[in-house]
Amino acid sequence: MVVVGLFAVVSVLQWFNDGSGQAIAVLYILPIALLGVTRGERGGLAGASVGFVLFAVFEIVHSSGDIDATGWAVRATAMFLLGGLLGHATDRTIASEQTALDEQQKRCQLEEANHRYAAAIEINDSLVQEMVAAKWMVEQGLTDQAAEMLTATIATGERMVVELLPRRVSRPEDPPLTARGLRPVLMQYANDQRGRHAPLESKNRE
Repeated sequence: MVVVGLFAVVSVLQWFNDGSGQAIAVLYILPIALLGVTRGERGGLAGASVGFVLFAVFEIVHSSGDIDATGWAVRATAMFLLGGLLGHATDRTIASEQTALDEQQKRCQLEEANHRYAAAIEINDSLVQEMVAAKWMVEQGLTDQAAEMLTATIATGERMVVELLPRRVSRPEDPPLTARGLRPVLMQYANDQRGRHAPLESKNRE
């Protein structure tokens, strides 16, 4: 709308001012420059085309025809160079900014991947080894110690998983995510193993 208004204002001024019509025509560079800045190279060239057409129409219809071929060439060259070069510079700036944003996004993704890799190593070191030790305790009949180790391991795993997962809105009464699937399975496994080894412990005491 601003560009259309500028073209209209300059055209009206050029129509109603006979003596300074050629000087007023220079004002067409304002909407041309605005299009180059906001719409890039295509917008600048389109604005230059519209400006030159309007200038030519008013010059042919409303002027005395005192502009020679050199004058026409100079005005056309100035309008199209302004629109094209300014629009091209705008396109280059936008492309550079987009490239910088893409590189920053790639760096963030790489940092996130490295963080998850480090977290996976920590989970493997902290959880898997403790669960293997708890399994060995269960097989040796040390079910109470195994249950305690599993409880501590589950708490550690819950903390690590919550830190890795994105934050979400949850109700206070909701149990932790890992507790809904991991804790019952492991505790049931420990209870089963405790029941399996109970007769052996009774025989050993006898």
